[in-house]
Amino acid sequence: MTKDVTLSLRIDRKLSDKLERRARQAKRSKSSFAAIAISNFLEIEAMEIQKIKNSLASAKAGGPFAAHEDVMKWIESWGTDNELPPPKTTIWR
Repeated sequence: MTKDVTLSLRIDRKLSDKLERRARQAKRSKSSFAAIAISNFLEIEAMEIQKIKNSLASAKAGGPFAAHEDVMKWIESWGTDNELPPPKTTIWR
């Protein structure tokens, strides 16, 4: 069983008020709601780091990749009347 520890941090008034409102809505204390938010953030951060590691491993293995220019054209077409399909990928070795 782990022991709780006290953490002290400074946040601006606007963020504190926002935290207070959300904690009240969730029927939790500000402290417990902040702990949940930090835990969720760290979990998301760990998943993002793992995605980056997986992408780097894929890059070292040669792909598959789409050309940057093709990806940019595709993204720029989003929400337009002429939206492009995702670019084709190739394996580079």
